[in-house]
Amino acid sequence: MGVKTARMFSMPHSKGLWVAAAVAVCSLIGGFLITSHVAGLVEDVIAAQHQQKALAKLSEARTRLEGQVGAAISLGKGLRGYVIQDELTQEEFSKFGSELIDDVPFIRSLGLAPDNVVKFIYPYQGNEAAVGLDYQSVPGQWPSVQKAMESRSSILSGPVEMVQGERHMMVRVPVLPPAYPKQPIAERPYWGLATLVLDENALFQAAGLSERADGYRFAIISSRQSASGPDLIFGDSELVYSDAVSLPLVLPGDNKWEILSYPVGGWSTVSKEVWMTRLLGVIVTLIISTMAFLLIQEVAKVRAMALRDPLTGLANRRLLEDRMEQLVAISDRNGSGFEIFYLDLDAFKPINDSYGHAVGDKVLMEIGYRLQFQTRQTDTVARVGGDEFIVLAPGAMKEDERQGFLKRLMDQICQDFTLPGATIGLSASIGFASYPKEAGTIEDLLRIADARMYNQKSTRSVASQPAALATQTG
Repeated sequence: MGVKTARMFSMPHSKGLWVAAAVAVCSLIGGFLITSHVAGLVEDVIAAQHQQKALAKLSEARTRLEGQVGAAISLGKGLRGYVIQDELTQEEFSKFGSELIDDVPFIRSLGLAPDNVVKFIYPYQGNEAAVGLDYQSVPGQWPSVQKAMESRSSILSGPVEMVQGERHMMVRVPVLPPAYPKQPIAERPYWGLATLVLDENALFQAAGLSERADGYRFAIISSRQSASGPDLIFGDSELVYSDAVSLPLVLPGDNKWEILSYPVGGWSTVSKEVWMTRLLGVIVTLIISTMAFLLIQEVAKVRAMALRDPLTGLANRRLLEDRMEQLVAISDRNGSGFEIFYLDLDAFKPINDSYGHAVGDKVLMEIGYRLQFQTRQTDTVARVGGDEFIVLAPGAMKEDERQGFLKRLMDQICQDFTLPGATIGLSASIGFASYPKEAGTIEDLLRIADARMYNQKSTRSVASQPAALATQTG
């Protein structure tokens, strides 16, 4: 009887010890895992902050460089306006060239080529070898000259090897004298070419760019990859294949460059904040496991408040609406207005059905990249639905500006998306609306743009949509 009674009391007590031990072990394991996870989030935040600082440096450098190139193009247009006169002599050209570029350190020389044959150059001394040069006979220079002729606009080319044996960049400005006032550019005769030769090292120096500055390494590459990879234009070659942050350089012509930045010591993820998080996490786990769950809830709240679309990195609807409200307030004060463009991909569901959601996600990310590449830095590109995007453009547009912008967006979107073994055709429907011309509230503005987009989609013929989603090539 005594043994039986002892078993009755000892078995529940033993079971309670095991349950308590199991709960304690689970709490410890869970707490340690949560602490490790939170520490990882803190590391990600620190790395993201580090990258944001690098992007801020890049943005400043990009603005300065694009400004210097723009200044060179403006000088080229001034040269174009001067040179269209009879009996121009080398002496006159040298006087004008001296006034134009002697105070601009990164412009090495000016050239004037009637019918694409160099006739005048400044400074003349040291550049005599270039006089009489027929651009058409120089394979390294003729494509950019031909591009300027065909586009009838200024372009930046290079770096190229000069006949003098040096490596420089060039601004090509087609000279198109009007036969009568306000003659359209497309109808003007081609007279020749004005060329500004830029010293790339001096140009980058004028833009405040160096290979290393303020703890960061910089480089500029051509984003068009050759068989050997991207071409290095400037800076540290090691950045080309690193996880450096980058921004596109918007320059006239076919140049598609990117500017890269990377910290001298690599991305920082270790700091006192990380070690304090681990230490406090261990202490809290040992004292009371529920504190870790409260911390996770706070982290979840912070993540839920994020303003970016997790797939594309674009603004989400919340951030878009916030910026629209800001523009409404600005517009109500100064009447500047703004435009929205509501874009919806055509036949996106068949892409997911045929290739899977992973490919569909890649298509959405590519669309986001194309929209960002086509828009200005002041514009906002947002993903507001599965395959729906909105471009928010500050400032009212004229009708021809709006149509031109719509065409550029459509041209970007409708480029094929290439996969190994297949090419996917893409198209989209776009609706637009203007504030305050067409609507007085954000809700009405979105409704108008949405209605126009769906009207375009409904009137699009079945034949114009990509009936065959992909052309097999493998």
